[in-house]
Amino acid sequence: MFAGLPMMKPAVPKSVRHWKQAARKWSKRLRRWQALTPLPGKKRSPWQFWEEQAMKTIDEAIRLRPDGFTDRSIYTDPAVLEQEIEKIFKKAWVLIGHETEVPEPGDYVRKTIAGQPLIQVRGNDGKVRVVYNTCRHRASLVAIEEEGNCAKTNFVCPYHGFEYSADGDLVKVPVADGYGEWFKNEEFGLVELAQFDTFNGMVFGSFNPDAQPLVDYLSSAKEFIDYATKGDGEDLVLVDSYKYDIAGNWKLLIDNTMDGYHVPYVHGSMFEQFGISAEEGISGIARTLGFHGSIDWDEGRPMAERNVNRYMAIFPNITVHYNASGDMFAIRQIEPLNVDNMQVTMWLLAPKSTASREMNERRAAAFTITWGPGGLFGADDARQLEWVQLGMKADCGAPVLAARGLETGDEDDWENEQSMRGFRAGWNHYMNQD
Repeated sequence: MFAGLPMMKPAVPKSVRHWKQAARKWSKRLRRWQALTPLPGKKRSPWQFWEEQAMKTIDEAIRLRPDGFTDRSIYTDPAVLEQEIEKIFKKAWVLIGHETEVPEPGDYVRKTIAGQPLIQVRGNDGKVRVVYNTCRHRASLVAIEEEGNCAKTNFVCPYHGFEYSADGDLVKVPVADGYGEWFKNEEFGLVELAQFDTFNGMVFGSFNPDAQPLVDYLSSAKEFIDYATKGDGEDLVLVDSYKYDIAGNWKLLIDNTMDGYHVPYVHGSMFEQFGISAEEGISGIARTLGFHGSIDWDEGRPMAERNVNRYMAIFPNITVHYNASGDMFAIRQIEPLNVDNMQVTMWLLAPKSTASREMNERRAAAFTITWGPGGLFGADDARQLEWVQLGMKADCGAPVLAARGLETGDEDDWENEQSMRGFRAGWNHYMNQD
C-alpha cells in the first residue's frame, strides 16, 4: 500500500534538536575558553564539558586574568549574577543609605538589598539601625510605605496586628494569652542585619556576621572618602535625591565611573556646548585603593589652578562624586535588578553651614542638568551603557579589555584604568571564595 510513496526521513524530535543545539553551543564555548584560559590537564570532550558546565564555565569566566582581559559572560550570564548576589552582596559590606534620610527618631526608609527586604530606621534612642522588614509571626512586611515615621504609631503588621517599636522591639501582640507562658516579647523583635555601621554619614551593612570591621574593609579609601564627604565633623543635609533604572549590567556603571578614557568621546558634545576642548580641558590622576578606586580630576594641574573634583568607587556598589566648586557631593547606590538592568539611587548632600535654601536650589539645579538621570553627563552615560550591554551579548569569542596602564603601578594618568582594576580585584577575590 506504500508503493510509489517517496521515502521520508523520520522527524527529529524537538527535544533531540534542542540537545544537539545545546551541544554545539557548549562545544563552541569550550573552544573559546580553551583559547582564552587553557584548562589544566587533558582536554575534555564537549559532552564531558557539558556535564560539568554549570559551575565550571562560571569559574573559568570569573578567573581574573593578569593581562586585563575579561570574559563577556560576567556581564550577561544570569548564573554569574546569582553568584554575585551570594558571594559579593551577601558577604561584603554594601551601602544601605545615608543618615540624612532618617533625621528624626522614628524616621524610616524601606530598602531592598540583594533581594532582601530591609528597613533603615532611626530608633527612639537616636541610633540608626538596619532591620529585616518581616514580621516574626507570619512573615508579612511590617513597613508598607516607602518611608515614614513610626515613633508614635510603631510598625504595625497589617496581617495580624503585631506591633514593633522604632528600636525593633515587639511591643504588642493581639490576644497574646493564646501563646502560653513560653512566648516572650523580648525574644521576638525585628531581626537586625548581621552587621551595620556608619562612616561619614553613609550607612553600611553586611549580611555576613564574620565580615571584617567596616573601617578595615574601607582600608586606604577612608582618606579619600573623608575628602569627598567633607569628613570634618560638620553635619550634612540632604539637598535632593533620585531613583532611576539603566538598561545595563550593574558593574558597567562602576566601570564607567572609574573610566576617564571615555570622557572626551561620550561627553564631547557637552564640552562643545561650553566652548571647551575636551582633550585640553581634562587633567587628573587615576588610583587603585585596594578593592576601591578613585579619579581626581584637576589633580595634575598646578596647585594654584587646582579645584579637585573627586570620583570614587567603593566596592561593590557605591560611587561618590565630590564637586569642589559647588561644595557638594553625591552618593550613588547601584543595585542589580537582573543581569541586564540596574537601579540607581542617588543622594545629593551639602554641608549644613552652607545649605541655605537659595544655595541648595542652585546646587540641585546644577546637579540635575549635569548628573541627574536626564542631565548632560547622566543621559550620555545611560545611553552608552545600554549600547555596551547590547554589544556584550555578541557571541564572538572576543573578551573585553581593561589593560591601559597595566604596567604603571597603582597610580597613573586619568585615561588609564588603574581605578577599574581595583574593583576587578575585589570582584575576583569574593567570587573565587567558597
